[in-house]
Amino acid sequence: MQDKEAIEILMRMGDKHALSDEEKEAVSAAIGILSWTALGQSRIKNIAKAQKAKKEFRGNKLLM
Repeated sequence: MQDKEAIEILMRMGDKHALSDEEKEAVSAAIGILSWTALGQSRIKNIAKAQKAKKEFRGNKLLM
């Protein structure tokens, strides 16, 4: 299961079910953690993509 899917499920669960304050806090914390991990994974992919593009640009520049 992807983080985004888990976030959506937890948000629906929080809306549908009567949760105690402690349980609501736990669900909110889990959503926050999953959101940060999703952002981190996205950032890692973007950094790798940028590094690859930079490397290809340098390679093309040397061929000229």
